[in-house]
Amino acid sequence: MAIDEVRTEYPVTPGPADGGARTIIAILAVVVVVLAIGEIFMVRRMSTLRSEVVVQQSQLRDDVNGQLRTQVTNRLASMEQENAQQLEAVRTELDGAAKRVGAQSGELRRARKLVAKLQSDEQAEDAQLKQAIDQKADAQQVGALSQDVTSTKTDLGTTKQDVSTLRSDLGMARSEMGNLIARNHDDIEYLRKMGDRDYFEFTLAKDKPQKVDNVNLTLKKTNIKHYRFTVTTLVDDMQVDRKDCNVNSPIYFYVNGSKKPVELVVNRVEPNQVKGYISAPKNVTEVASRTESTTPSQTPNAAPAH
Repeated sequence: MAIDEVRTEYPVTPGPADGGARTIIAILAVVVVVLAIGEIFMVRRMSTLRSEVVVQQSQLRDDVNGQLRTQVTNRLASMEQENAQQLEAVRTELDGAAKRVGAQSGELRRARKLVAKLQSDEQAEDAQLKQAIDQKADAQQVGALSQDVTSTKTDLGTTKQDVSTLRSDLGMARSEMGNLIARNHDDIEYLRKMGDRDYFEFTLAKDKPQKVDNVNLTLKKTNIKHYRFTVTTLVDDMQVDRKDCNVNSPIYFYVNGSKKPVELVVNRVEPNQVKGYISAPKNVTEVASRTESTTPSQTPNAAPAH
């Protein structure tokens, strides 16, 4: 059986800046510029949205005020007509009474003053009613505007959250295969939620073999000072010693039936113990399980195991 192995090693101590470092710096600079452009775009977009909201609110307020004024005008006209008819009836009755009792002209004048006062009070009430309606319309518009502003703030909060997520992704390095390298348990949970690959965490003690997913691991040595370790992998009956591996540097290997590599990453080196995870493409576990289950049937007349 064949196994492809790619191991990436990094120098023990940081050296002078070289082409690779300049490339990384250039990439980070491009990312910062892209984020800045995104921020500027969102600010301009929010300004445009606010302007559109103000225009819509102004138009809506004018429409509502126009409708309310039309209704009030019609209602006042009807009330004025009714009151005019009633006042005319009172005036007619008073005139008739004046004719009947000419001597009571003083009472007639007082009655006419009363009618004039009623007309003045009616006009004052109409003005107050119009003012109250205008204030109510303004209050309704303020309420609608507040709702729109709340919705806009929610959209802005979502955008900021997306930008924060992008920055979180940029905080993680990528392997040679383009996969994000988790630095701790929180990063592993974040990558697991993305759903692109399967992640299996492990804590491996020295000289104590452990099976993680379909890979048998045995820790042989740790170097705390230089953050290195030596581990033996057993995959598809193929055992390989991987010596002096670096922390957060993926170790690649293939399992039978998979065209994409499995990644072994150690995040932490302790005395006689390491912690890390195995990252596998989706469904690799199922493929390996089916392969193992069909292997005995490929050997004719195989003797049963005792």
